[in-house]
Amino acid sequence: MGLAVACTPSGSPAEGVATEGERTTTVGPSTGDDALGSTSSPAADGTTSAGTPGASEGSTGEAPGTSGASESSGTGERLRPTTIPTLITADNRAHDDMHGGWGPHLRAPMRSSDGSLWFAFDGGPGVLSNTTVHYARQTDGVWETVASQMHGPGIQQNAAHVMRGGLVMTYGIDTTQSRLEECYFDTQDPSYAACNTVTIGGAYSTPPNSNYVGAAIGPGDETVVWFTVVGAGGGQGQFVYTYNFGGGWNGPVASALPGYNDMAYVRAHFSAPNQIQWLGQAYVGAYPTGSYAIGVDEVPLGETPTFATLGPAAAAGESIRNAGDIWIDPDTGDAHALARVDGVMHYYFVPSGASWGDHLQPVQTLDGVVRARWLFAPGGPLVMVASGGGINLRWADPGPAIDWNTAARTPVEIPADGFESPSAIYAMGPEYQTAAVEGLHFAVCGQFDLADHEIWHVQVEL
Repeated sequence: MGLAVACTPSGSPAEGVATEGERTTTVGPSTGDDALGSTSSPAADGTTSAGTPGASEGSTGEAPGTSGASESSGTGERLRPTTIPTLITADNRAHDDMHGGWGPHLRAPMRSSDGSLWFAFDGGPGVLSNTTVHYARQTDGVWETVASQMHGPGIQQNAAHVMRGGLVMTYGIDTTQSRLEECYFDTQDPSYAACNTVTIGGAYSTPPNSNYVGAAIGPGDETVVWFTVVGAGGGQGQFVYTYNFGGGWNGPVASALPGYNDMAYVRAHFSAPNQIQWLGQAYVGAYPTGSYAIGVDEVPLGETPTFATLGPAAAAGESIRNAGDIWIDPDTGDAHALARVDGVMHYYFVPSGASWGDHLQPVQTLDGVVRARWLFAPGGPLVMVASGGGINLRWADPGPAIDWNTAARTPVEIPADGFESPSAIYAMGPEYQTAAVEGLHFAVCGQFDLADHEIWHVQVEL
């Protein structure tokens, strides 16, 4: 039995409507990284133009199964990982006009300050109405949705979830009142919960066409929230962020995008306290005649990002580019990133102290990988959770320019139909929580129209 918590928005947001759409033709391209859009949308992530997923783009050649011994040589041969899958929910927000895995960068398994494991997910009747935050907790290896909280009216698309101590913090864009919303839920005192308008040095109104929110926690316990402003008529957009060290929200910092119409589905990781790196999907020009790009940048908080564009150069007929993930080695400061071009995953590496502008080309193309996320716990290997012909783990000791095609690997089996081609991978990382990352945890959402109402948690034991 879950606990329903009242949501009590406060503040005085300015009047006006911020036109936010699922990259609709009024504000920009209609689908992107993980959106399944309207009938006018281009296909993304292996879907047909009608929005029905097709065959997986590539295969590892491995049949899914529970992981046991390593299947190839390498530094990870000694690890012999096993995986423990458990169902988080069978009530994930999934509809004909959106797949349940949309926005995998917005949520993750999160560790509370008391050691308990949590997962927050969205609820609502469709892509244009995100009404609810659900809170699931794992107890004795079993997940239960223990509480739910209503957003204020007007939260249209997805929300970003992070864990500060024992508080789950959720951020969304209210398109009806042009405001940035913050919800909080105390995992140790469920009665302490509400949703309120974010103030940034006073009342703050999000600009028209604000969309694609994101959030992250930094190693100095700073919270960063960002969104994009989609340029009118295919024109230049903006990237906006605000940050909080605990005494209130700073900024906002708004930067004109470098020829991009928007910057969406942004992944983030921190190089150091107050030093953030962003990796996101951009659109160039007016939808549907424009093109996709991947932008990346590193800035100290308070400065405006300029974003460099990752290669390779666009090819004729290319339909989509997606940001995959970014991870900064806490020991060396080296950056490892993933991005996909028409179903082909590329791996990028930037040595510590070097500029992204000097490392825009991939160092490797990954065989048979459609989606991928990073997992890392201090003292262990860097693990790639990859899908393509099933879900598999690849791992190697952290180091420069890892050869992921020859890295040790093992398949992962989810004991349910519809997970051979998952629609999302959610990876635990320090950008989602203030508590130290202990152990390797990720979650997956099933294939669209088959199992995307289900989310499963996987614990990796080395």
